Amino acid sequence: MDIEKTTIALDARTIFSKHRRGTGKNLIDLYKKIMAIKPKWNLIFCGTREIYFNPFADDNQVEVIRLTSKGHRFQIWRDYLFPLTAFYKRANVLHAPANIGPRWPLVPMVATIHDLIPLQQNLRTPASEKWGALVKRTAQRARKILTPSRYSKNEIIKFCNVPEEKITVNPWAPDSKCKYISDPNLIEHTLKKYNISGDTPYVFGFGAEDPRKNTERILKAWSLLPKSIQKENALLLVGIQDEALKKFRTLTKELDIDRSCHLHGFAPEEDIPPLLSGAKVLVFPSLSEGFGLPILDAFTCHAAVLTSNVTSLPEVAGDAAILVDPFKEGEIRDGLVHLLSNERARMGLVEKGLERVKMYTWDACANRVIKVFEEVAST
Repeated sequence: MDIEKTTIALDARTIFSKHRRGTGKNLIDLYKKIMAIKPKWNLIFCGTREIYFNPFADDNQVEVIRLTSKGHRFQIWRDYLFPLTAFYKRANVLHAPANIGPRWPLVPMVATIHDLIPLQQNLRTPASEKWGALVKRTAQRARKILTPSRYSKNEIIKFCNVPEEKITVNPWAPDSKCKYISDPNLIEHTLKKYNISGDTPYVFGFGAEDPRKNTERILKAWSLLPKSIQKENALLLVGIQDEALKKFRTLTKELDIDRSCHLHGFAPEEDIPPLLSGAKVLVFPSLSEGFGLPILDAFTCHAAVLTSNVTSLPEVAGDAAILVDPFKEGEIRDGLVHLLSNERARMGLVEKGLERVKMYTWDACANRVIKVFEEVAST
């Protein structure tokens, strides 16, 4: 076959979703770069009826196909409509980018498996066991597997019983739209949406109802800070689901930190660069991550990083962040005290972050994916 005219069929539902998160953002950057490197490739992007925003609308290389099915009980879209479309469009490769692929791929499949976090002992449930069985089936039926970290690769080998050579570690790069904002007026304008004045130093983070995002311990660690630091600084957490906001806001009152804590729901993509650029610190003590993309975005935006010393996070952060035990509120507190009271140490981490983020580029990421796609398409 002519490798230069390869056709890729992608499950693009995360790209077209209403509230696009990490996977969807990464896929946009990845496939934009693939298109630039491989202008003769044909890309079939399969979505559902609801396509809220199409960032590829003006790209002739991309054909968007809306596939509709009633209900999700039998996974008709994933297991039937998507692979059948790939087959009839004569795709050389089917890309399943979100852990689980079709039961019957029909064409050679490449699966991106980000992590196996729901299978960790403290997070296991009947639902996660079922999810794990589907991921394992996907890993075994895929011709090749992409994963963003060595940590995730080792977990996949152990759980899915697949050979090491089947897996390519392919780290992500920073969100291409996440750029350092030097304009204080833009930062101040964005902060007003979150009820923070432009002259207030603040720590920024991503909260969630999901326990592994460690929102409760972040708040408890904040409550342990010296009162002088609490008075001079603010804590801003975004991304908290509506049903959890009330619970966490109640906790801030119980801890007597509600005056310095600002908790909010989903933040628009355009707000993240100014929020990171204005922050003194990104606090990201997650209990488990397959990669940890916010670390790279913080490096890009000149924010010092405090993150966890577990799973993939030390692999991504290297020596450019303060690493803490995410289960110990005292360590999170000590890290924050160090960064908020020692400007020289904080700026030292900022400089290290700016150097480390150069290791992660979309050119390198896309070329690794292209190599895998070409290997699969030619076999």
